[in-house]
Amino acid sequence: MQNDIFKLENGKVLVIGDIMLDTYYEGDAYRISPEAPVPVVKIEKKRNMLGGAGNVARNITALGSVCTIISVVGNDYHAKIINNLLHEANVHTILLEDGERPTTVKSRIFARSQQMLRYDEEIVKAISADIKERLLQNIEEQIAEYKVILLSDYGKGFLYQELIADIYALAEKKHCPKPKIFIDPKPQNKSFYKNAFLLTPNHKESEELAEIAMHTPAEIKAAAHKILQDLHAENVLVTLGAEGMAYFGKNLPYAYHIKSAAKQVFDVTGAGDTVIAAMAVCESIGLNYEKACNLATLAAGVVVEKVGSATVTQEELIQALRTKKIETEKW
Repeated sequence: MQNDIFKLENGKVLVIGDIMLDTYYEGDAYRISPEAPVPVVKIEKKRNMLGGAGNVARNITALGSVCTIISVVGNDYHAKIINNLLHEANVHTILLEDGERPTTVKSRIFARSQQMLRYDEEIVKAISADIKERLLQNIEEQIAEYKVILLSDYGKGFLYQELIADIYALAEKKHCPKPKIFIDPKPQNKSFYKNAFLLTPNHKESEELAEIAMHTPAEIKAAAHKILQDLHAENVLVTLGAEGMAYFGKNLPYAYHIKSAAKQVFDVTGAGDTVIAAMAVCESIGLNYEKACNLATLAAGVVVEKVGSATVTQEELIQALRTKKIETEKW
């Protein structure tokens, strides 16, 4: 598998989705405000990180692969920060400026490592006809270069119901192979996801997409197959937290279950981004689903042992390969 890790440098993925800025204010709280019964946090440190589709993109480049991201931002200072962070992460950027919405920002205030408050700056609405036209123009320019497209849906309105059909139509127009579309889904946008190559819902999302409670392997299989059937998808990878993940294909006679590779979990933030990023990169270099799932499990096992939204490098994957045991079974 080590040779497969080196091959990740040949990976190439186009990411389309909702980008956001994650901002962390860190300090200490010494007293209660005289204005209201709330603590006064003295900020000592501020950090900006890529969130949403941006975190997916930086996970792809951290693996050594090439990534272009297409997203929408506002005409504001936060958009410039996002652009700089993407360049620092070696992500090729196509950021469509929309003067009618702000850049999405999630701000968190911490005192002595304890989160005190989160506040969001955003407008959730469908993109305008102008932004949609610009989106499709950029996809048309990029589509011949990418055989794998990852749709990162955080429910902010950048993705729309006919997007997959439009992508396939653009591929036909450009006389290039139909790209394989990977999606980290949001249940409220279920109708957006028909005819995808791979969906990667977590446990809760799978239950909501299938409308089936999942407690046993049999129930997980039933939910996965219902998702495959309802959405005419090729494959679905259900991430199960500490229980690992299970891969289902419409033409597979069994499910491929991979147990978690994490030794100790500190933070699951962004683990789903790491999984779908690794799966998309592996598909772009031609690895089969078993190798892809094993590498994605190793990658997730590394990031959950870190604090905050994190990425994994090839070197960390190789080290994990030496120290973590991958256990698999067929359901």
